[in-house]
Amino acid sequence: MLLNRARLTDLMKKAGIPVLISAKPENAIYLTSYHPMGSRTIKDRLTYVLYFADEAKAPLALCPSVDLRQMRELSWLPEDQVMPFVEFKTGKDQGLVTDKFGFLAEQIRGAGYATDQVGVETSFLPENILNSFRAALPDAKFVNSDPVIKRARAVKTPEEIERLRKACRATEAGCKKLIECASRLWFEDEAAAAARAASMMQGAETIGFCAVGSALRSANVHNNPRHEPITAGSVFRFDYGAIYDGYWGDLARTFVMGKPNPAQQKYHDAVKAAQEAGLSAVRPGVTADYIYKEALKGGQVYDPELRREHVGHGLGLEVHEEPLLRLGNEQVIEAGMVICVEVGKYLADIGGFQIEDTVLVTDTGIEILDSLPKGVSLPIE
Repeated sequence: MLLNRARLTDLMKKAGIPVLISAKPENAIYLTSYHPMGSRTIKDRLTYVLYFADEAKAPLALCPSVDLRQMRELSWLPEDQVMPFVEFKTGKDQGLVTDKFGFLAEQIRGAGYATDQVGVETSFLPENILNSFRAALPDAKFVNSDPVIKRARAVKTPEEIERLRKACRATEAGCKKLIECASRLWFEDEAAAAARAASMMQGAETIGFCAVGSALRSANVHNNPRHEPITAGSVFRFDYGAIYDGYWGDLARTFVMGKPNPAQQKYHDAVKAAQEAGLSAVRPGVTADYIYKEALKGGQVYDPELRREHVGHGLGLEVHEEPLLRLGNEQVIEAGMVICVEVGKYLADIGGFQIEDTVLVTDTGIEILDSLPKGVSLPIE
């Protein structure tokens, strides 16, 4: 199961939320273990999940009728707790829920929470849907459940960790192909295409992002690969993530094609030292703020002007999750978190420098989930 029921239940009780309605695709996947193909491609095809803090009350999912068969097969929910709703009325809708807001309101009313706090994803749901819920449950107090679900998802279950390992393997396969193609001075877009194919052969369902840049284009933080050659003496940088069964990978490296000049060496050294200092700081019990400060301290030995808005983030069903490793964030690191530790510096007249690893926080420190090289020089074949 993807869901950590005990953790979510505890967080809901502490927040005074006895029931929540979830529709954000990533949250619905987390709550039900069902990953519908349409959840990220058809943005308004939502599955609604009703989840109770009282574990004696079974969760309920209300899904589009086209997903019913698969969801009943693949979700951990009992079949009678997965109900279909009709997206487009035809007049022959027997057995389908035609008023999803009224149906969910009736379930909440029947559970005895019609006048309680009801959690909803206020940062995701549009106002017209929120108003429909308010009209269906006029005596309830709707509150933001985003912080509760985000905090629950920050610590991964064993099944989530296994999916993240596979996402990292697929991501690393693509990164290794990028390194191979760069050493042969391919064009950026052709190297990116080869990387995508390598990840898909390793089981990725899709590629979340593929930022590849050489020469001064490497300073574009999210550079779209172009039909431009990777050239000797230039900076080559990539930030790349494949998705496996809903879960993201995220890795980044920077190389100089051949021997680096003094400026290239300086900034690569600074980024590498900062990123490795950040890795060394990660362990249960420290704060995100502590990791941020340790990373910058390590990099500023080589580049006193090094600054970052953050030095990493949680990873899971989304590419950026809690915790965000930023200044002032007192969130405590816990075993079971999966975190990307990354540092970058981007100079328009020299190039971009970035190194990023994905790590699993263990009881005593970290396990790095990739084995990509971090040296500055990439030999040209």
